[in-house]
Parts: sequence; C-alpha cells; structure tokens
Amino acid sequence: MFNSSSSWRLGSLICQMAKLRGGKVIGVTSKEEKAKFVLEAGADIVLISSKENIPERVREITNGEGVRVVYDGVGKDTFESNLNSLGLGGYLVMYGQSSGYVPPFDLMKLQEKGSLFLTRTNGLPYMKYWTEYMENFQKWVENDSISIKIDHVYPLKDVAKAHSKMEDRNSVGRILLKP
Repeated sequence: MFNSSSSWRLGSLICQMAKLRGGKVIGVTSKEEKAKFVLEAGADIVLISSKENIPERVREITNGEGVRVVYDGVGKDTFESNLNSLGLGGYLVMYGQSSGYVPPFDLMKLQEKGSLFLTRTNGLPYMKYWTEYMENFQKWVENDSISIKIDHVYPLKDVAKAHSKMEDRNSVGRILLKP
C-alpha cells in the first residue's frame, strides 16, 4: 500500500517497482481526481482517504489480514491509519512528511498492533549502491517497465506558478522548469 500526496511522484515509482516485483498494490490518495493516475501507476485498487476509512477498507480487501508494508510520504495525517492498516509483522516505511512530522508515540503500540516494524528512510546509508540502483532504474525506464509522468513544464520565469501547483497539491507527476 502506498499513501500519496505531494509525495505522489515518488509514490508512483514505488507503486511501479512493487508491481515489477509481483506485488499487489493498494494506492491511497486524498483526492478523487488523482485516482486515475494512481491506477495508471499500476495500483490494483485505489482508496480515497477523504471519503473512506482506510484501515477498515484495507481489512476488507485483505480478508482481515492487513497489508505487509505501507510506504508513506505524507506523515502526521496518515500515521495512525497506516499503523492500523498493517498486518502481523507489517512494515511502515516513512519516506516523507508532507503533512508534518509524526509526533512522539508510545513504542508499545508496535507490539500491541502485531509486532510491527517502523522505519524512517534516509538514502545516505545506501549511497554505496547508487551506481547499481541507477543502472537498474535506467534499464526499467528504457524498456518501459516504469514510466516517469511529466505533469507540466514551466518556463523558468514561471517558477512561482510551478511552486504554487506543487504546494496546492494539484500535480500528479513531475513539474519541470525549462531555462
């Protein structure tokens, strides 16, 4: 499962890579207008967080089991929902905090909810593998295994418009500035 927001760009890549590895993906977005883009990224099912109880729906979809992993770039607003969507021994991988930092919480919740694992990713420890990762990524793009969606290209003079589009959470792909 992945939660998207302003982290949509990375979330769409995570979705595509999960599908390459044979995963079943439940995509979550806050806006119904973005659902079609989540499906285009390869999600099997899309849930709209502003209209549905995400943990409840995840339990329905997974026959009460919950998901094995949640990738989340949203943070504070989705944290509890994500924990409640995980199955026994599930992983919550936080890679962003577009809604703000997750406040301190009692680690006993991880035990109580089924021996869960929580991590906040940082790419720096993996830099020694960067060349290998980029070679794989390049192959995936070249053979159309994954795609990079371009939402809009702005001339550099319209940088304020580009920033507004991102800040308003109205983009569903990369926003490029052209000199």
